[in-house]
Parts: sequence; structure tokens; C-alpha cells
Amino acid sequence: MSQYDASKQNYQEVTIMGKPALFTDIRIDRTTVPEGVYRYELRHGDENWGEPVELARSIFANYYGTVLTREPFQLPVDGWIPMENDSLSFQDSGCRTLAEFQEKYPASEKDVIDFYSVNDPALHNLYFSRSEEQDKVVGCVGHLRGDFGSGKQFYTTWWPHQQDALNTPEFKADIDRTVNWLREQPDSPLRDFDSMNRYCNRYEQICAIKGALLPSCGFMVKTKRYVYMLRCTPVKGDYQFYIYCYQRKPFEKAQKEQQKNDRLAVKKRAEPER
Repeated sequence: MSQYDASKQNYQEVTIMGKPALFTDIRIDRTTVPEGVYRYELRHGDENWGEPVELARSIFANYYGTVLTREPFQLPVDGWIPMENDSLSFQDSGCRTLAEFQEKYPASEKDVIDFYSVNDPALHNLYFSRSEEQDKVVGCVGHLRGDFGSGKQFYTTWWPHQQDALNTPEFKADIDRTVNWLREQPDSPLRDFDSMNRYCNRYEQICAIKGALLPSCGFMVKTKRYVYMLRCTPVKGDYQFYIYCYQRKPFEKAQKEQQKNDRLAVKKRAEPER
């Protein structure tokens, strides 16, 4: 499945659900989309290929196109929202490049919560406590441990990292907003024990955490400034979730460094012995 550099394509300016956007019928590589621009994919219906019916983070079947926006959409935990017949409107003129679009429309201050299933084993160690030196590199604030009691209660304990130095009022407001959102979402793994059990059964093939003592699934939650690594263990009588909390900038910087090192290691293994 080929994906293309966002900055090197020509687009058509559109309006999608009231937001200005750029549209293309090719897939755009998410890693090439600059900060302050948001990428979504559209799905067409089974019968009518000419009309998008769904906006999502990623589309595998019935792909219709990609849109880039300056204002993010708040997607539910499942990662998609339905579209009406008139949700997408093509403009006769407007921006054709990403640079023009960024100049025409300012970056949005809207802070949405993005929920992801995680199938990258390289991230699995971020679901557990590590050394203080490692915490500093990835900006670990601390972790939340909790359980659902008899099934629908919600008990938590906060465990500080780095002497609780990063546990600022800004962070407290962000984690409260994020956890409350996860608790309110239908079928969210943090809604109650049964919801977590169903969600983990659904994603266990791709989200199982290697090295966990009990069967566990890993998910990632992102806001504008923080990343939350949610480890779910739907086992009664034990702690059922851990949320490891990270500052987003150092977290993503460390991720890129790790990916770079992994690529170099693969390249080195592929080189012939001298």
C-alpha cells in the first residue's frame, strides 16, 4: 500500500463537516504531515463508491481519499465518525499545496484526545516502570494504577516518578480530562471491567503486551502535550489497569531516536561481512 509525502502533492480544497481541508485520492504518509496539520482518511460505501460515508484515522477497505485539516476532529474510541451526504463539499478554487493551505488557515488551539491500539513491540517497555534516567529521557511524569472493584467501581492510586517534579497543575487538568473522557466513552476499556474484557478480547491479536505477567493489552492515548500508555489486564482480583504518563515532546523525540537506531541496526545486519 503506497503512501506519499504530504508536502509534495497537489490537492483540491474542500470543506468537510464545516472545516476547511485539502483533499486527495492518494494515501498520505502520516509521518510526513507537519505539526499543526491533521490527516484523516475517508471510506466510501459498499454500494456507492462516489460518496464518502465515514471519516477515520485510517481506512483499510473501501478507501475513498485523504483529507488534511488545520482543526482536528474529536474521534470516539473506535476512531471513526459517520458522514452525511453533504459532509464533503469541493471548492471551485482555493489552495492546491499544503504550504498554501498552512499560510491561508492558522493552526488551531483545539486539543482533542486520540485513542490508538498499539501493535509495536518496541513500545511495550513504556507500559512498565523503568529507571529514573530512562524516565528523564522520555519525560515520564508518573503512573496511575487502578481497578474496577466488583466490576463498575473505579479505584486509582498515583505513583510519582522523578520526585513528582513534572506533576504540574497543567498535567493534573490534562489527565483528569483524559481519564474522564475514557470513562464516558461507550465500550471504552476504562468504562468498567466488562467493557475492558470485551475490548481486550477484540484486540488481543494485535495489542497483546509481550513480557506481561498476566494477559494484557496495550493502548495509547494522546493529547496536545501528553501521551498516556494504557495497559489493560482484565483479570478479576488483580489491578486491571496502569496508565504511564509522558510529556509528549520528549516521548516522541525518544521514539524517533529509537526508530532511527532500529533502522541502522537492520541495515547493519543486512550488510555483507567484510
